[in-house]
Amino acid sequence: MDQGKSWGRWPQIGAAMLLALAMLAAIMIGWTGFIASDDSLYFVGADHWLTDPPFAGDNHWSTRFPLLWSFAVMLLLFGRGYAAFAATALLWYGVLVALVGLFATRMGGARAGWIAALLAATLPVVISNATTVSVDLLETSLLLGGAWLLGEGGSGRVALARGATAGACFGLAILCRETSLLSLVALAPLFLIGRPVSRGALIAAGVGLMVILGGEALFQWLLMGEPLRRYDIAFHHDSHIDRAANLEGNFLIHPAIDPVLVLFINDDFGLLFWVASLAALVRGRHLLPKARSGALIVLATMAAADFALVAVLTHKLVLNPRYFMLPAILAIVIVALWLARSTRWWRWPLLAGLVAINLLMLSVGNAHPRWEMDSLLAASQAFPREMISGDPVMVRRARLPLRFAGRANLRYAPALPGGLVVAPESIAPRGLVLAHYPSPPTRLGGLIEALGGRPFVPPALRHRMFAPNQTMLLVRTPR
Repeated sequence: MDQGKSWGRWPQIGAAMLLALAMLAAIMIGWTGFIASDDSLYFVGADHWLTDPPFAGDNHWSTRFPLLWSFAVMLLLFGRGYAAFAATALLWYGVLVALVGLFATRMGGARAGWIAALLAATLPVVISNATTVSVDLLETSLLLGGAWLLGEGGSGRVALARGATAGACFGLAILCRETSLLSLVALAPLFLIGRPVSRGALIAAGVGLMVILGGEALFQWLLMGEPLRRYDIAFHHDSHIDRAANLEGNFLIHPAIDPVLVLFINDDFGLLFWVASLAALVRGRHLLPKARSGALIVLATMAAADFALVAVLTHKLVLNPRYFMLPAILAIVIVALWLARSTRWWRWPLLAGLVAINLLMLSVGNAHPRWEMDSLLAASQAFPREMISGDPVMVRRARLPLRFAGRANLRYAPALPGGLVVAPESIAPRGLVLAHYPSPPTRLGGLIEALGGRPFVPPALRHRMFAPNQTMLLVRTPR
């Protein structure tokens, strides 16, 4: 039975309200906001499109035109400030959650759609990219939309039109990030077997993709005289991949199994892949009727290609959970189809548990990853008539927030004699300490402290829970 037909108006209204509350809770718990990283580079690129268009881009980030254009629109609507950053991030968060829900609805009915949307809306790897401007959610939305269009099939002109539109989605995804090509490798075996997508539709998809990529190459050629300029920038923007970055949030044992461990033992995914594996074992090919399996097969093939190639390309890519967004979306849909078709009493407790684990994982994240920069800005505000010295990297990161605040009183360390400097407590220079900037706790740490539970937290966890960053000091150096 189609689960969508068994749901009346009021259950759907209730599901929509639950989803809205879950989205609000996830955003509030996982909010990070401006992090003075890629988001500041996207701002410069988007602002350039407003002040001096057209802009061909001068670095890896400013050639990601689909994101820059949407960001530029938000800058026009909300002004050059943090509101435009938040609006851009939340826009693509909402689009992805809606698209996942609609995709699952198409596969298994309304109940599956609401469950999938709820899981996507609270998944930590999604939320970590939903509060700051990044390309990940937009790229994933385009890849999912393309897979859906291809898998819908059809015949004649309808299939060709869907294929061409899917190809355009894939082309735009590549303009967001060139690694989208990894998932598109899956289209080769689908073309060879001619199922579940016709070869004609796949050829049309290739045409749609080339129209987008060819149009961008023509744009670069007309402006800069180099049609493949974006790819030259992309492949040379980072000649050295720091493998130590693999250890950030990952539990790793050996390169042969590390990519699997990232899926199953990582805060960003919670218990999603454990439950998806159980669903696949229990239900297998009976998750949905054959008549609707085309789009899911296309998505699964693309997700598998993405996972396998990221796992193999260890010298070009870091094992970052955001590179596994497509497998995560596939896992969400599998879990949603399983839970929607289950009549067991444990269906809703299991769903509640998954959402609760997602929110718990969000609450243990560091919401202030640039605490040294934040402390510099606080000192700058407290002493607006004096120059504040700080670590050169953090001073550079603080330029945009300082611009928004209308101040310009930060400089590179070391401080002048008798001047002010902000530094971590462990390496702060001698002098008069004017202010302490202790690290805010994690969301969960703050709740535990409020409830008086800090003494019961194991010592090994206290640092991460209650002080994930070093305490910063504002020091006036001796004359």
